[in-house]
Parts: sequence; C-alpha cells; structure tokens
Amino acid sequence: MKFRIKNKTKTIFVIQADNDIWGILPIKILHFFSLLPEKEVELSCENEAKLFSEIEKFAWDKLLNFFSFRERSIWECNNFLSQLPLKSEIAEKLISKAVSMNFVNDKRFAEIYTESLIIKEKSLTEIKNKLFVKHINKKIIDEVLKIQYSAEKKDEIIKENVKKTLSRYSRFSKKEKLEKCLNYLTRRGFSYWEVKENIEELMIKD
Repeated sequence: MKFRIKNKTKTIFVIQADNDIWGILPIKILHFFSLLPEKEVELSCENEAKLFSEIEKFAWDKLLNFFSFRERSIWECNNFLSQLPLKSEIAEKLISKAVSMNFVNDKRFAEIYTESLIIKEKSLTEIKNKLFVKHINKKIIDEVLKIQYSAEKKDEIIKENVKKTLSRYSRFSKKEKLEKCLNYLTRRGFSYWEVKENIEELMIKD
C-alpha cells in the first residue's frame, strides 16, 4: 500500500492508504513510519500492521474520551468516529468492543435521556422525536416511555406547561391567550384537546 498524510490540525494528520482514508494520528507517531506531508510512502507489511494498530488505538482513546462527558447512543458513537475520520470497518470493530464492554448501551442511553427530557417537561411526542433523531430503536423507545412517561406523568407535564404558558401570555385578552397557548403547546407536541381542556380549567379557576 502507498500511504499519504494530510493536515487535519497542526499536530494531527489524516492517513490515506491507496486513496482510502483509514484514520488519524499525531505527527509524533507518524515520524516513526517516516510519513511526512505531501510525501507518498510504501510501507512493509510489518509496518503497515503496526500503523493500522496505532490508528485503531488512537481512535479507541478518542472514543473513550467521547464517553467520558455523558451517556452516548450507538449512532452518536458511529457519527463521532466517522468525523474523526475513521475507516468504517475499524469504526464497527470499536463500536462492537464498546458495546461488549457495556460502555455504550442504547436502552440505558434512552432511559437517561428520557429522564432528562421529562425533567424539562417535554411532551411525549417531542421525546419520541428526539430519541428517533438519536437512532434509538422503536422497541426500546416504546419500552422506556411505557415505564417513564406514565399517564400521571403526562397529565402533570401538560398542566405545568399550561400554567407556564398562560403566565407567559398573561397580558393578552382571554381569547388571544387561549389561541396563543394552544398554538405554542401543540407546536411542542402536546395534544390540542388535552391542552385546551387544561387551559379552560385554569381560566375558569382564575
């Protein structure tokens, strides 16, 4: 294979082998392989294996650091590795390793992420959409929401959102306030009729 490197940052370089991108490494490691910018080099089979091993180790360290900030979904990890960039075969190997070591778990991610969104009083629809964006399997989404987003929790969240929204539009007339609250909360994924019912209940009390 013929190898070439190009700058990603001042110290990190993207490695290409026969025009395919394999990964990234710092220049201090690349010096051991006599790889320099704008210079094409052919390596021995032994050095090729060593270089690919270094690419994999470096990407693994990057992935471990990515885990350290918060829980991640498998899709987020794949996306992160692709942007390093990293060859897809190596990325798949590292993701499998992370899953086997329980560093990444989509159900655990969904549970923690859902809990954080419930604390922010998001609607069931908005939470589902956010989980789909993270490429969480529908079966996992349904299982997690069935437990965490109970009917009681749903009613509680709607009521809290209605109270806050009515307060937000308190300067408007009754009719305008009703209309603005309905528009705002239905855009956020809440049921039109449930929101309307709660608004009318609160308005009667007022």
